[in-house]
Amino acid sequence: MMIPSIVAFVEKDYFVGRTFLYSSFAGVFLFLLISIALSNIVKIQNNFEKLVSFILAYLFLPIFMAMPIILCFDYVNFLDGWLEMVSAFSTTGLKITSVGTSDGSAFQLWLAMVSWIGGVFFWIGAISILLPLNISRFEIIVTDFPGGPSNKGDKSSNSVINCARQLIPIYVVITISLWFLLTVSGVPAFKAILMSMYVISTSGFEVTSYDANNIFIVEGIILLFFAFALSKSLFIRDINEIQKFRLFKDPEIRLASIIILAVTCLFFANSFIVLIEENAEISLLILFKHLWGIFFTVTSYLVTMGNESNVWFNDLYYPTSEMTVVALMGLTIIGGGVATTAGGVKLLRVYFLYRNAAQEVDMMLHPNSIPSKKGKGLISDNKSNRLMAWVFFMLFMAALAFFTLVFSMLFNDIGPGLALSVSALTTTGPLFVNAGYELLLTDVNEIYKFLLGIAMILGRLEILVIVALVSPSVWRK
Repeated sequence: MMIPSIVAFVEKDYFVGRTFLYSSFAGVFLFLLISIALSNIVKIQNNFEKLVSFILAYLFLPIFMAMPIILCFDYVNFLDGWLEMVSAFSTTGLKITSVGTSDGSAFQLWLAMVSWIGGVFFWIGAISILLPLNISRFEIIVTDFPGGPSNKGDKSSNSVINCARQLIPIYVVITISLWFLLTVSGVPAFKAILMSMYVISTSGFEVTSYDANNIFIVEGIILLFFAFALSKSLFIRDINEIQKFRLFKDPEIRLASIIILAVTCLFFANSFIVLIEENAEISLLILFKHLWGIFFTVTSYLVTMGNESNVWFNDLYYPTSEMTVVALMGLTIIGGGVATTAGGVKLLRVYFLYRNAAQEVDMMLHPNSIPSKKGKGLISDNKSNRLMAWVFFMLFMAALAFFTLVFSMLFNDIGPGLALSVSALTTTGPLFVNAGYELLLTDVNEIYKFLLGIAMILGRLEILVIVALVSPSVWRK
């Protein structure tokens, strides 16, 4: 909060600056009091207690993060401020209030910082807390972090710190690299740092919603960094396997490439037919705009960012109507790579489900054949991984059905209820707005607001983490 405070003082917005500053002092003071009170208690958390702390962080940290917003604006009550920060901290990017749009640079920066911190927070927690609990363990290779988490219950209180020391520098370097490239391309420095934080955390807040002559170059740079949300293999590799790494041998990269190219071709063909039916003037420039816009938008939704391309935003035949909301929902449900900031079911689970379906068909055609096992180590294509992928997919569908039922009562229609549920559970906030719906908080009951916050937290933590809380095997670890 010190950084937005400095920004507000530079802009001579002293009330906002003091609010952030005093909120920061209050947080530090409270933390010191708790530290002093617990200083004589020697206690090392086991993995289950770390998991509980990890989950509770998403409930209580947004309360502290929302204090400057609640204190600065009369129209933002406690629950609305909490929901706004949950949306940012869970990297959902669903706009709840108008804060951050025209209320000064300090609030814009604060939303971007909370989203950026939320991305790295989940990244660290997935490696240091979820991995030792053996929750869907195929997702993260142990050898990625030599000397890191093991199969057994990790009693070391420094495991989180050790993972943070390895992961935060990578996260910072990627963010600074994107900020530098955007600045060189002509984006103002402050806007570039906001965009870089949003893109790296896949939070979904407004990124490309501004006019620029070089918007194609800007979107091209952003598209390159979307790749980091498709697979952790692009930035985390075991030292012994760096020489053996081949990009398109990674199942997540291959599956993402197939999905993006297939959906882009289908949408582009449909868009081309619409241009012919409308007797529109067709040129290579118009076709390229449509192709690029569809390609960028499809990739953005697959990594659960949810931003649409501005290259063809003002085009006469804007092809958004051709990109059906149902198809975009399907992309967000598939989601990005595991152990990244992306949400959704995740590409690796979808890959295992595909492999399971292919093997079942093969067994029906050749009953006496021996099932094949592809891959090696913890990401091998085996029965256990397929079972966990299927369990998660069913739990995700059950949660989606429940929240769709709840939010449909809020809108008296299943359409916006489904769109809001998918947006929350896949951490793709812009999907709800881009589908043509609007959420008016003044008309929303407090119970629905709280359930929306819970849905975003579930979407960020993933359903298996919550199931682990009631699993006796996890308690014993």
